[in-house]
Amino acid sequence: MAAATDKRNFIGAEYPRLETLQVSEPVCFLRLSPKPSGAAGTELIFGEKFHVHRREAFWVWGRSESALPGATFPGYVGWVRKSNLSPVGAPPNYRVTALSAPVFSNRSIKSRVKFCLPLGSVLTGRIEDSFLKTKNGFLHARHVDPIGNFAKIDWVSIAESFLGQPYIWGGVSSFGADCSGLVQTALRAICQDAPRDSDQQASMGDPVKLAPLPELRRGDLIFWKGHVGIMQSADQIIHANAHHMAVASEPLKLAAERIIKSAGPITAIRRLNF
Repeated sequence: MAAATDKRNFIGAEYPRLETLQVSEPVCFLRLSPKPSGAAGTELIFGEKFHVHRREAFWVWGRSESALPGATFPGYVGWVRKSNLSPVGAPPNYRVTALSAPVFSNRSIKSRVKFCLPLGSVLTGRIEDSFLKTKNGFLHARHVDPIGNFAKIDWVSIAESFLGQPYIWGGVSSFGADCSGLVQTALRAICQDAPRDSDQQASMGDPVKLAPLPELRRGDLIFWKGHVGIMQSADQIIHANAHHMAVASEPLKLAAERIIKSAGPITAIRRLNF
């Protein structure tokens, strides 16, 4: 996903911050106009902050902000339905580490599942008998981790856990993602931040020469106009894409031959520094 304008993150001085809320639904969309049919700017996930700068009847306009440690890039600016937000509670102390974490009605895996939270959601609660007790319900302790505890794991393996999940324009959650949303979400899962859009991500890390094409490494990012993929190996790529309408793995050569017809040749390769 590539945004159309660099004004996507801009809020002028004429719009002071009115309040800060947080996302109270598993996922919701930040839209570019205050209506359900408005174009999706990006997806917000449970616990994410939203700084309100303007109010209308059923919508608020402002900027999102990730509550995860290490998130440094500015969030998106746009409209969110008021009903998807709630007042900010106690600071979150746990984050969801499962691709999808069921929230149970009671402290039992046999109890009713109220809803599921995507990877990266943040919550406030305490562990009781193998469950995280929150005001919204109970999550199994194996599906969460204290905020600040980040295992040193291969971030590409996080992206690979999304294989087969649907392609959703603007999506950043494990329920469905777009190309740059997959990159950002996988990196945030290991406490490494990334900007939201592919054109911004093309400035991350170190440049790798395009010609002659070098031997690529696992974790290299490869870019086309409006698209980004993650190298799984020297010749295999994983990316959320509208051709498969899913997160898919395929040979780079095959993907490049198809993408060049709509987006042109490869524009950049970046090697991340971790």
